[in-house]
Amino acid sequence: MKEAIITDLNGRYIEPTLVADSVTGVFDRMEPVQTDANNAELIASLQNDSNLPNEEPKTKLVGYTVAIPLPDGLYEPTFDVPGYRKAKADYDLAYVEYLGALAKHDPASGKPAPQRPTLVDSSSYWSNGLTEEEIEALQPKPVPTELDQLRIENAKVLLHVAELEAKSDEHTEATNELQSHNAALTQDHATLLLQLAEKGVI
Repeated sequence: MKEAIITDLNGRYIEPTLVADSVTGVFDRMEPVQTDANNAELIASLQNDSNLPNEEPKTKLVGYTVAIPLPDGLYEPTFDVPGYRKAKADYDLAYVEYLGALAKHDPASGKPAPQRPTLVDSSSYWSNGLTEEEIEALQPKPVPTELDQLRIENAKVLLHVAELEAKSDEHTEATNELQSHNAALTQDHATLLLQLAEKGVI
């Protein structure tokens, strides 16, 4: 026995299942169509009528069983059922043509033998069911190491010191400007007193 994958109608992974080792490919999963009680009784009575042929119960496609290896590392794996089936049908047709050409080939003719068609890479039809953005959002955020944390704290301290030094420089500049202004006022006051003294006012 080996593992196969049960998917929905879009080929999206649902759950694993077991199949025989010899089973390979994609197979439809069918389920009977649900009917209400009245219809069920009517169908049963009709089937009991010996004059009417028995009808097969109606079924519907509900998904697929994919007996193809699932690659590692996929997020919400999704299988491209239509793409795979087309590639498989193209290969089968090419293989029949290859066998026909091989049967007609005469090795003594010196012509090269027909080339066997390339096998379908079945596993390549599995893909991520999530976008790159959704996958990135699922990735765990990197946790800084103790050394990285110390570097961050050190950078914050240095930035704070630089801000304090800038404020100190601004304060010193303002103080110097105020002192210069006071000196100018003192000089103006002394000049005024001298002028008043010369005029005998004081």
